[in-house]
Amino acid sequence: MGSLIMLTGVLLISVLMDNMKTFVASQQKSYHIALFLLYSIPKMVVVVASPSLMFSVCFIVGQFSVNKELVSIMAAGVSFYRAVSSLFLFGFFMWFFVLFFSEFIMRPANRMAGNEQAIILKGIGNKTDLTYQVHLRGAEGFYYVYWYDNELKKIRGGFNYIKINQRNFPELVISANSALYRPETNDWLMEKVEEIQFDEDLKVESFKTHASKVYNLPENADYFAKPVKTPEQMNFLELTDEIQIRKNKGMPYGELEVERQSIFANPMMCLIVVVIGAISGTFTKRSAGISSLAITIGIVIVYYVLFSASRSLGENGGIPAPIAVWFTPFLFSLICLYMYKKFNL
Repeated sequence: MGSLIMLTGVLLISVLMDNMKTFVASQQKSYHIALFLLYSIPKMVVVVASPSLMFSVCFIVGQFSVNKELVSIMAAGVSFYRAVSSLFLFGFFMWFFVLFFSEFIMRPANRMAGNEQAIILKGIGNKTDLTYQVHLRGAEGFYYVYWYDNELKKIRGGFNYIKINQRNFPELVISANSALYRPETNDWLMEKVEEIQFDEDLKVESFKTHASKVYNLPENADYFAKPVKTPEQMNFLELTDEIQIRKNKGMPYGELEVERQSIFANPMMCLIVVVIGAISGTFTKRSAGISSLAITIGIVIVYYVLFSASRSLGENGGIPAPIAVWFTPFLFSLICLYMYKKFNL
């Protein structure tokens, strides 16, 4: 608990310092800043849970080693693994605790923190609900939207629509400077429009320009809206639904699949670090605190470098999402198995 509180405090100070310029510049009330930091704490707890366990277990076992208590325990006929079995059981418990904590507490808290951050950013004139330069697949064709303002329900900077016939050939191309969705009539008012009509042989049948024109399209404004939640704010079911929505729109969904796999992969590290920490603690000869800290820093740095690299590849489609997420836990599981077999204490 001491390690958990200390490391969470360090992360809290880091987030505060990183966002200090934004906090000072924002014209919003200060309680939004306090709420943002408060709602960010569950995420910090999940992030530091594994390093805290690693340091604590390594330190405790190291203390037993330094004080020769491990020698006394094993001299009494109790094996090392029997002596530390309660630590392994606790690591197994923490695996599932972090899984449920992140799913039912951290992710809702992330959404509330995101809402407070959006309010803070609006205080300095920044909007967080803009959809910028996206290609989408609709029910009858394809869209290209330069940017969409969800608050005004208006597309600006460029709107392009290609309607596809049953032969999967374009039959209508609409290009407009802007498009305003009118919910009362469920249509789009477009300005500075170019309209091209094709025949069955893909020859231009007509080319027209309009200062403004109203179109009835299959999709309404909500189709172009930015998702309300970011991947780390969605639970497993929400991620599954959003992946299907993006598939239907023809949008990339790699980061969502990676996040869905991470729900189960990240908590597994709690058990891995307990096993590694317990065995590593037996090699402590002098100062348990310094040795435990050094081992923890080394293991955590290697883990997060490997995990971040593979996760980035998975999000960008370089490797399949399951491999990207599970490669590092699987590698460290093999290390645990090797240490368990090699050091038969």
